[in-house]
Amino acid sequence: MMTQTRPQTGATGIVEDLSGAFAGARGLLSNVLDLFTLEARRAGLTLALMLACGALGAILVVAAWLGLMVALALWAVAHGIGWEAAVAAVACANLAAAAALFWLCAVLSRDLLFSGTRRQLRAKRLELV
Repeated sequence: MMTQTRPQTGATGIVEDLSGAFAGARGLLSNVLDLFTLEARRAGLTLALMLACGALGAILVVAAWLGLMVALALWAVAHGIGWEAAVAAVACANLAAAAALFWLCAVLSRDLLFSGTRRQLRAKRLELV
């Protein structure tokens, strides 16, 4: 007995084309998500390394600052100033520098209020002319 093959109908061809398109889109999305996951992991590890390096750098800067302050006090003692006065002078100089930096931060913080943006986003009032 002979079997006849029916020609492919339009509906079946569209379903197969859509199925192929969805499979391709799913594969593309999977690849993009894999890339995103790998890059996020790399970014997380890099961020952790940067934070560790920053913390170690801050510790080294503090140690260097303390060494400079001790050297300054020893220099003052070597030039005839009592060690109590030399240590007090170094401490007062550090406090004055810290106060100046805190004042500068307070002055600069006023620029963080986004006043122009807030003004633009505020509801406009009707102006009577």
